Amino acid sequence: MATQTGVITYDGKLDKTIGYNRKGKRCVRRLPEQVRRSDATILSGTDFGTASKAGKLVRMALVPALDIRMDYTLTNRLNKEMLKVLYTGSRERGNRRIQNKALELLKGFQFNKATGLDRLLPFPTPQVVQDGDKLRIVIPAMEAYAIRHAGNTTHIEIKAVAAGLRFNGNDNQEQAVSDKVLFRINEPVAATELVLPFKAGEAETIVVLQVRAFHEHNGKLLSLGNVKYFAADIIDVIPSFTEEEAGTPPHAAELSLQQSDKTYTAPKRE
Repeated sequence: MATQTGVITYDGKLDKTIGYNRKGKRCVRRLPEQVRRSDATILSGTDFGTASKAGKLVRMALVPALDIRMDYTLTNRLNKEMLKVLYTGSRERGNRRIQNKALELLKGFQFNKATGLDRLLPFPTPQVVQDGDKLRIVIPAMEAYAIRHAGNTTHIEIKAVAAGLRFNGNDNQEQAVSDKVLFRINEPVAATELVLPFKAGEAETIVVLQVRAFHEHNGKLLSLGNVKYFAADIIDVIPSFTEEEAGTPPHAAELSLQQSDKTYTAPKRE
C-alpha cells in the first residue's frame, strides 16, 4: 500500500493501479497480474455487489436530506448491514435478493458512528405511526436541558426524514420528505409532533430521526460540529404491502400527544 501525495488524486482503476480511500488517506495499490476466482468466490462477490448496490440506494435516498457530517466509514458500515439483510432474507448464494421483512435489521443504524440517539435523548425511540397519507412521530414533553448537550448549546433541532425505496428489479427511490422542530435548550418543551407527508406501503419506507445542537451568535444559529452532540439513526422500517394487505396498512394505530403524563428530566450538563 502506498499513499497518494500529488496535487491530483484519484479513486478507482487507472492503468495498472487502483486508487482508494483508507481511513481518510488517499492510497494506491498495483493491480494483480492474475486473479483466481472459485465458483464460491464468484457467487459471494455477486451477493456483495447486491448488498453494496442496496447500500448505495439507501445513502442516495437519505443522506442528502440529513444535515450532519458523515464519517468515512459510512459506506462500509452500511454495506455490512445490507449484507446481514441479504443473508437473512435468502440462502441461495449468488442469487440472493433483498427481502422487505429482513430490512427491519436496519433499525438502530447510526449515520454518525460516534453517537446514537440513545446517547442524546432522555426518552425511548419514538414510535412511527401511519395515519393515512402521513407518518406521525410524537416527541414527548421535556424539562429544560433534558437533551444531552455541550456547554455552549442554545438550541436543539429534532428532524424526521422518510424515504421510499425499491430494492429489487429497477432499483429506485422516492424523494425524501422531512419535518422538524427547533427549541431553546434552557426552556421546558411541550409535547409536540413531527408529521411527514408520506404514504408508506407502496415501497420500503425508511424513517430516520436526527438531532442537532446549535449555538446562537449575533442572532444567527451555528450548528455545532462536535460528533458527540449530533445523531441520525434509522428508527423504523415500514415494509411494502400487497393490494390484499392494503386494508390494514403497517404501523396503523392511534396516536396522541397525551400518550403519557411523564415529562423527561435533564441529565447532568456536560
